[in-house]
Amino acid sequence: MKGSLFKKILYATDLSETAKKAARYALSLANEYEAELTVINVVPDLIEEMSAGMGYDLAGHFGQAQLSSFYEEGLEDSKKAMTERIHSLFKEAGDEFGHLSAKPKVEVTVGHPVEEIVKMATEGGFDLVVLGTHGHSMLDDLLLGSVARGVVKKCPMPVLTVRLNDKK
Repeated sequence: MKGSLFKKILYATDLSETAKKAARYALSLANEYEAELTVINVVPDLIEEMSAGMGYDLAGHFGQAQLSSFYEEGLEDSKKAMTERIHSLFKEAGDEFGHLSAKPKVEVTVGHPVEEIVKMATEGGFDLVVLGTHGHSMLDDLLLGSVARGVVKKCPMPVLTVRLNDKK
C-alpha cells in the first residue's frame, strides 16, 4: 500500500443523484491509498417507521414473525436493485479514475442510518467514513436531525463529510 493512513474506507450513501459527488471523494481516496472500499446503504425499517408514525404497534398486532416474513420477501429484491444502482453509481463516478484496483464491496442493511453506519464502521475496523451532507439550514438540521451530524458525533474514527449541492 502506498500509504498506511487509510486501509479501509466506508462510504455511506443514500443513493441520491447528488451522492455521486461524495462517491468520487471515496473512490479518489481509495485509489490514492490503495484502500479497501466498502459502500453501505441503510434502508429504514418501514414497519418500525409506520408504527411510530401511526402510534400503533404493528408488530404486536400482526405478530413479528408474520410481518418479518412479509418484509423479507420484498427486501431481497430491493437489496439486489440497490446493489446494482451502487455499482452503476461507482462506475459512473469512477470513469474519471481509469482502472480501479478493486470493485467496492456493497452492504445494504435495514435499520436506523446513524446506528447502522456507526456499527459497521466500528465493527468493520474502518479507518475513515465518507458521506455526503445536503447542507440543510440550522433550523432544518435541528428539527429533522441529520445522518451526517449523528455519524460525526458518534463515530470513533475520522468522518469526511462532502457538502452536496441540491443542483446537479
